[in-house]
Amino acid sequence: MNRWFMTLLASLGLLLIVSGCSTKKDEAPKDPKAAAYDFSNEKSFVVYGEGIAPVHTVSPAQAIVLAKRAAITDGYRQLGEKLYGVKINSSETVKDAMIRDSRITAQVNALIKDAAITDATFKDGLYSIRMEITMSARRWHELFSY
Repeated sequence: MNRWFMTLLASLGLLLIVSGCSTKKDEAPKDPKAAAYDFSNEKSFVVYGEGIAPVHTVSPAQAIVLAKRAAITDGYRQLGEKLYGVKINSSETVKDAMIRDSRITAQVNALIKDAAITDATFKDGLYSIRMEITMSARRWHELFSY
């Protein structure tokens, strides 16, 4: 009986040692819920805004400034869409089995802070910007875990 017990104990010990050595400490968690609470990195979003210079302006400088404002506004809108989503409303009027009127409206309501313009170019009347927002994963989770 004593020999049987010692053999069982030695087998369990060997099994624990082998299984403990085979697990990797640096491996990412396989559970998706655990990955959602990984606060070790940053989340980053990049968008590209574009604005066209108007034709009828007082000066070329005014056209460039207006195109730049349009590009920045487009960039903020795109960030708002990515972070908060878009609300879509639609309505249709049908008369005599035909569509008489169809309206679709898209709306974005967002508060964007700390977005940075990382690149800007103006070529052939088109102002293009690259806008980026970066936040810690912990802050991301606080804002968007609903």
